[in-house]
Amino acid sequence: MKKPIYYAITSCLLIIFLMGFLSACSGSSNPAEAFDDQVQAGVAATLTKEAFAKSVDSARQTEAAKNNPTATEELSPPVLITPSLTPTSEPDHVLIPGAPTGRNTYVTDLITVDLAKDKTAVGDNYAWSRLERPYTAEEMQYRDYLDIMRVDLQVTDPWIYITFILIGKLPEEGDIRYAIELDVDHEGRGEFLVMASLPPDTEWTTDGVRVLADEDGDIGGVYPLYYETPVPEQTGYEREIFSNGEGDDRDLAWVRRDPNHENQIQIAFKDSLIGTLGFLWSAWTDEGLRDPSLFDFNDHFTFEEAGSPNKGNYRYPLKAVALVDSTCRSWHGYVPTGDEPGLCFTEEQLQEKPGYGWCIPTAVAGVCGNNPCLVKCPVKFCIQCTLP
Repeated sequence: MKKPIYYAITSCLLIIFLMGFLSACSGSSNPAEAFDDQVQAGVAATLTKEAFAKSVDSARQTEAAKNNPTATEELSPPVLITPSLTPTSEPDHVLIPGAPTGRNTYVTDLITVDLAKDKTAVGDNYAWSRLERPYTAEEMQYRDYLDIMRVDLQVTDPWIYITFILIGKLPEEGDIRYAIELDVDHEGRGEFLVMASLPPDTEWTTDGVRVLADEDGDIGGVYPLYYETPVPEQTGYEREIFSNGEGDDRDLAWVRRDPNHENQIQIAFKDSLIGTLGFLWSAWTDEGLRDPSLFDFNDHFTFEEAGSPNKGNYRYPLKAVALVDSTCRSWHGYVPTGDEPGLCFTEEQLQEKPGYGWCIPTAVAGVCGNNPCLVKCPVKFCIQCTLP
C-alpha cells in the first residue's frame, strides 16, 4: 500500500518538472536565459524531491515505531548517565555492647572542684605524667566535666567496659575526648589508646571512636612516663587501627552517655585488643591538645611551656598543656610487682576510714581473694578492705 503512493507522488513531481522546463523554453527568446531558467527549475525540483524523500523516510520510522516500540529504543542513541557519589552507609555491626554491671577494678583521682574558686590545683605531677589540669590556659576557668573522680572497669566477655565518673555533668556538645591508655606489657609505655569524642546521647555508637597504636614503640622516650628533654621526632600513637566503625573489626570500640547518670560516660572495647597477659590502664579527659601523637605530653613540652595549675609554682598559670586530667594506672589480669611505672600506690587509693584496712590484691585488681585484711599495707600498693 505504501509503494503505489510513493510512485504516484514521484510521478507528479516529474510532470511538474517537465512542464516548468517546457514553459521556460517557450517563454524566453534568449537561449542562455532559457538554459538558466531550466537549471534553476531543475534544482528546485531536486530539492523538493529530497525533502519529500526525507518526509517519507520519517513517516516510515514513525509507522515502524507504532508497530514495534522496541525498535525505536534500538534506533535512539544511548543515554549517558553520570553515576552519583554513593553516600557512606552506617557500618554493619555484629556485636553491640550491653549494660555493664558492678566493677572488677577502678582508679580514683584527686578532684579540684573544692579549689576551683581559687583557680588552683594540687596533685599535678607533670614530671610523671600525672596531670590534674581541668582548667583553661591563662584564665584558669574550671571545667567540671573534665575533673575525674573515679573510673570503673568491668569485664564481661567479650567486652571491657570503662565508666568515667566526673564531677560535673556532661555538656550537650563540645570537642572533648575521653580516653583509656593501655599498657599490655607492663613496662610503662602505652601500646594502645582508645579515644572517644563526646557522644550525642545514651545509645552506643562507634561515631567519634578511635583506637590507636604506638607501632614504633617510641612513647615515653628512654624513661616511660618520666619527663625528658622534648623530642619532636617522637610520634606517639601514630597508627590508627579503628575509626568511626571502620577497621578490621567494625565492632572493636564504642561510646555512649550513661543512661542513668548525667556525669558519666562509658566506653566499651573488645578484650581481643589487649591479649591474655593482663594489662595496666589509666584514664584521660582532654579538651586541650586532643592529639594522640603527642603522648607522652611531658616529652613534647617543657615545664615552662606546659605551665602549672598550682599557684605556689613559679610556672603558674597553665599554658600549652591545659584542659586535661589523668589518673594513675590500675591493673587487671595479673599481679603487679610494684615497680611498674605509673602504678597506683596505696596513698593514691581511697582514704583510710574507720573499720577499713588494706590487703594485697590478686590478679583481678579490687579483689583480695584469700589474702587477709590488714591494718597497714605491707607492700607498695594495696586495696581497701573491711577489717574483721
